[in-house]
Amino acid sequence: MYLADRVAIADTIIDFAYAIDTRDWELFLGVLAPEVEIDYPDSVGIGSFAATDLVETAKSFFSRLDATQHISANHRIAIEGTKAVCTSTLLAQHYLESQVENPVQRQIGYYRNELEKTDRWRITRSEQHAGWMEGNMNVFLHAAGAFE
Repeated sequence: MYLADRVAIADTIIDFAYAIDTRDWELFLGVLAPEVEIDYPDSVGIGSFAATDLVETAKSFFSRLDATQHISANHRIAIEGTKAVCTSTLLAQHYLESQVENPVQRQIGYYRNELEKTDRWRITRSEQHAGWMEGNMNVFLHAAGAFE
């Protein structure tokens, strides 16, 4: 069971990133617990969100970009019963074609996700820790304009 849970947890984290990049909001909703704590100080902020509200927030933010790529690798998973923590590397690339000279902004760091197993493993808390950012910050600021 332990290995099956590890795979299911990694799949949940991978689906989280894949759903954002493909704008598959049904898949995104499916990996979230009904209430999710978010600690993304450089974008969404810090707070608790109903899963459906977080989906709408993500739609608003990512619809302002032409493309994204979120890579979550090197999954370190600790499981205790029906709760788990997955820490993984973060490479988030944001692309905005209208920024002709430099259309890309990147965030590099790590994610820390807490999950709980109900009908499946779902994210109950997600943290984004940016070690550094590079590229054109106007790309990111354009997307963040969804929160104004």
